[in-house]
Amino acid sequence: MEHDGVHEHAMGAGMADLPRLPADRFLPPGQRLVAEAPVMHYGPVPRRRPERWRLTVGGATADGGEHALTFEQVLALTPLEVIADLHCATGWSSVDERWSGVAARSVVEVAPPRNDVEHVLVFAEYGYAATVRLEDLVSPRTVLATHHAGEPLSDERGGPLRLILPHLYSWKGPKWLRGWNYLTEVERGFWEERGYHLRGDAWREERYSHQE
Repeated sequence: MEHDGVHEHAMGAGMADLPRLPADRFLPPGQRLVAEAPVMHYGPVPRRRPERWRLTVGGATADGGEHALTFEQVLALTPLEVIADLHCATGWSSVDERWSGVAARSVVEVAPPRNDVEHVLVFAEYGYAATVRLEDLVSPRTVLATHHAGEPLSDERGGPLRLILPHLYSWKGPKWLRGWNYLTEVERGFWEERGYHLRGDAWREERYSHQE
């Protein structure tokens, strides 16, 4: 599961020798630049089982049913590539990360929510979940990433599918994504239950629930 507080590996030289941003670039408040995003998660890396993999969309769907897409069906949706910064609530940021895959909103078009849905609970392997606003999920820059820097997403980086929401803190974009449920009442995910912010906008420095 994605974790903003535990490092699987030491951050290494990238933290000791900090790069510098160009004068016309800015980071969100409270962030420091690192040369490369460290690998971070809580628990082991799941083993890929392509024959069992499905992306599931349920909860308050427009038709009342649950929708399951194979990896091949996901790949057939609208392609999207974004150059985006990655911001961790612990305070580091990496810039100009290249993510490619499919537009998250194309899945929403295939399996739409009811009209009264404002939030979704995105979920991943090992029961990890994060609360995300529907309007953030359908942002034109929200990508279900299958590739990073032109290469297939590694298992450690969240392959085969990872949610990337560039303007939110990274805990909102789970590695090893398996789907989401549309919500008619707010339900808090793994880190939201532990005192983190319901939305998590990095530019507003929305780290903790007491800021809501």
